Amino acid sequence: MATDTLPDEGELRLGAVMLPPGRRIVPQEGPGEPVAWVTTQPVPDPGRVWSALSDAHLETGLVPIVLTDGEKDDDFYFRHPSGVTELDHLDAADMLQKLWEQGVSGDWDSEKVATLAPFSSQFPGLAPAEDSRLSMAQRQQILDSLPPAPIGLVPAGRPADVLPTVGWITFDEFEEPFPANPVWIAAVLRSWEARFGARLLNVGPGAEIRLLAERPPRSAEAAERLAAEHFAFCDESAGQGLHDISGIAASLVDAPVWTCWWGPSTSRDGGEASRGGGEASPGGEEASPGDQPASSE
Repeated sequence: MATDTLPDEGELRLGAVMLPPGRRIVPQEGPGEPVAWVTTQPVPDPGRVWSALSDAHLETGLVPIVLTDGEKDDDFYFRHPSGVTELDHLDAADMLQKLWEQGVSGDWDSEKVATLAPFSSQFPGLAPAEDSRLSMAQRQQILDSLPPAPIGLVPAGRPADVLPTVGWITFDEFEEPFPANPVWIAAVLRSWEARFGARLLNVGPGAEIRLLAERPPRSAEAAERLAAEHFAFCDESAGQGLHDISGIAASLVDAPVWTCWWGPSTSRDGGEASRGGGEASPGGEEASPGDQPASSE
């Protein structure tokens, strides 16, 4: 981990971006080295700042993320860095298939099986890559919709590697053969980066992340395949408590922002969610502006 690239504590200028004072975050566990630099107060225009800092990543080696101000006392759940070496040996399709099989295990009645439609108990495989990009107006509308928030900077090679680098842990770990939570999450995020240009945008609140997808699925069929991945990947999707394929698919068509959440909710087999231990569920709340497809100006 290139901790030497982290800025010193205090005010910071990176190119044309001026940031308020920040501090280094040292996780509760691990070698005792800082893993991130985070502003000590909310940034007024975090979307535009995130975009500018993302563009500067090749020069700075720092990946920006938008955080939640209310979690600063918990150091944003940066707890146990895992590193990214293991990621090079993980296959997203294999990981999602294992997650799918775990999610559909147990006794399922016809009503529960219907949540998988048009698929069955067999994982359908990865969705095809998308080529059609968001317009500049769509992208800017999403970024402008973000409320003031702290900005974090993480020394990482790509956005997908941020969570294992900082050791983001907000819900219970899976048992073997799954790697640590941030690692298997990052394996999927790397695949989504490659196929959809989906980059980590928000981390938090609680066990929630949001991605900005530069190339979201454009057809219902493509969205259904991607919905199967989301179904396997997280407990609820779209910031609306969705955990059925058809509902998730409808939320993904042309959607530039993807919301994923893990936590203690009713699981797909009717019991406690297997990934429990996170914060309160966003299910049932109205989606934020970023969870809806933006219209071109």
